[in-house]
Amino acid sequence: MFSKSPLALVIGAVLASPAVLAETAKTDEHMVVEGRDYGYKADTNTTAMRMEATQLETPGQVSVIDEQIIDEQRASTLGEVLKNDASISAGSKSTNRERFNLRGFELDSGSSYLRDGVQHWSHYRQPIELLERVEVLKGPAGLLYGESTPGGLVNMVSKKPTYETQVNVSQDIGSDSYTRTTADVSGSLNDDQTLRARLIVSQENQDSYRTRFDGTDVETDRFVGGLFVDYDINEDIMLSVHYDRTIEEGDLDNGSKIDTSTGKAIDPNTVNDQRFAQTDNDVANYGASVTANLNETWSVKTGISRQFYERQRTESNNTVYSNKNGGYGYKVSDRHDEWTFDTAYVDFTGDFDALGVNHRLLVGVNGLHYDYERLYDSGYTCVNATEAEAEAACGNGFDMPSNVSYKNDNEVSHSESQHYGLYVQDLVTLNEQWQVLGGVRFAYDKTTSSSNQEESYNNILPKFGVIYSPASNGSIYAVYSESFEPVGEITDQDDVNFGQSQDAKKGTLYEVGTKWELFDERLFISGAVFQITQSNIQVTEDVDPNANNGKETRTSQVGEQVHTGVELSATGYLTNALSLSASTMFLDAEYKNDPEREGKTPADVPEFTASIWSTYAFNNGTDVNLGVYHVGERYTESANTFKKDAYTRVDMGIAHTIKYDENLDFVARFNVENLFDTDYLEGGSTSGVVVGEGRNYMATLQVKY
Repeated sequence: MFSKSPLALVIGAVLASPAVLAETAKTDEHMVVEGRDYGYKADTNTTAMRMEATQLETPGQVSVIDEQIIDEQRASTLGEVLKNDASISAGSKSTNRERFNLRGFELDSGSSYLRDGVQHWSHYRQPIELLERVEVLKGPAGLLYGESTPGGLVNMVSKKPTYETQVNVSQDIGSDSYTRTTADVSGSLNDDQTLRARLIVSQENQDSYRTRFDGTDVETDRFVGGLFVDYDINEDIMLSVHYDRTIEEGDLDNGSKIDTSTGKAIDPNTVNDQRFAQTDNDVANYGASVTANLNETWSVKTGISRQFYERQRTESNNTVYSNKNGGYGYKVSDRHDEWTFDTAYVDFTGDFDALGVNHRLLVGVNGLHYDYERLYDSGYTCVNATEAEAEAACGNGFDMPSNVSYKNDNEVSHSESQHYGLYVQDLVTLNEQWQVLGGVRFAYDKTTSSSNQEESYNNILPKFGVIYSPASNGSIYAVYSESFEPVGEITDQDDVNFGQSQDAKKGTLYEVGTKWELFDERLFISGAVFQITQSNIQVTEDVDPNANNGKETRTSQVGEQVHTGVELSATGYLTNALSLSASTMFLDAEYKNDPEREGKTPADVPEFTASIWSTYAFNNGTDVNLGVYHVGERYTESANTFKKDAYTRVDMGIAHTIKYDENLDFVARFNVENLFDTDYLEGGSTSGVVVGEGRNYMATLQVKY
């Protein structure tokens, strides 16, 4: 039963070779070639209703960025994937962490990202090499996922083991000494194919397109490894286990300052962080799940997972500060952080007829335990009597001072939280034209701060939707949903409401939309009009101390953010040779009931964005890609004092596939990003903006079996 299969021999060879583990690279499943018939079009998603559902029967907008696009663009960061959805705008990349806004609301690293449908701590650069696709669920998702921001969620779906043997190896070489080598091996480990595994390893090394102020290079090294195993216990029960590890050592680039008189970055090619400033990440994710068919009507899926993330970050830049103890010097900090994310869930799904209609019923519970510990130390170095003397002594850079170390901190800063939910959702099919969705979540959340203050919250989160299908290839829907985010008590002792507990921030969505499959179901188009309101936002106002017992401020929860927008998207084939993935969004986002920000727009939220990626396939095995990305003007801060210019970036690529035989392909690919060498600014503030990279290149060789 467990004789050595071709896959077992291949995996053994990979594991036995340190050289392969040290230099490995990224690609997609060979079966994606078959999937090319859909031209980026995804018929189903798993995020919106926590079970597989067609796009037409999903009351809401879910974009799916599949592995074919990821592979064609040679994406290695989540930002490079998400640029294909116009609903998402990029924020700051300070401390080497990507930040995003979805429908204008900033995504939270602890509650806005999922890996295979469960919460995932996203404080690091995500291992794209492990992903089959990325699903973007738009709008509040409190019903099924609990605490989350009102803009929506990003669900990163992992690659799965395959029944047939697949071996994909690729080598990327690009600008700024970029190299990435990836091996992806998958298939059955026994003759009856009940035991399947997938091994993925990748090594990436790169220099920055910017150089440090002292002339040294800014470098990043990253290793990714993942093992995924499926075992069919019998015909009705499957056990899945997974383990993946990401180890990254990266020099810091916290962005550039903007000259507000010109709108340009100051010294755009220069990194102002010291040569020892870097972030070292070590992230392990592991878990198990069981999927079982209980009978012809009911199935159950349950799983547990743990994410352990350890980080050391050292920071210092080339700016002189006034030392609180006298004189002037350079700030230096060193910190060690540990996060633990434990998740568990049980979902029962039933498909049955009752009371003359069909029900797809989901009943489930899920929970998350979050634990965080930190050690931190900081100080000044090169301290002199004047600012000029400090610059003269260390203005060309300096080494990490030995007296600053997180190990000097004898008191661990500790915080934790627990999040639990019971949810019921029913998709009722009344007839061929009408479907109704209804659901409710009962949520309990408890937080304990580093000062040992406890807060608990109980929330009831409903969702309602209706779907009308005027034809078999189209649907029109309306949906209402909610989200919430806990808010800690007021801690400012000079505030009139000091110590007062706060209600959770609440998000509400009203949306109508339509979806259609055209050209014999080869092109999917979708559109929506929506309004999301986030309420219970804290607003702090100055008060007269003489009339308020010496208190200087009053904090209340009267603030709101109202985002009204229109989205359009299209994915699939326009002709037999031309496929595309395109999207656009118009958004009016503003603060309300806030004296300081009334009518202003949140930072890094453009009014108009558009994205298109296309492929034209010639009959000789050559594909040509064209990508165009437009981002409108954005404010750098919520005070709306300065706007970054709009920009349009053009990317191109060409690939040629040589079919050696029916199972073996050789692919050569060449990509150019920012073809016209456009100058532009991405996310970030006037004190730390991301400078867009100029024209850059990547060449790739792939072997697919």
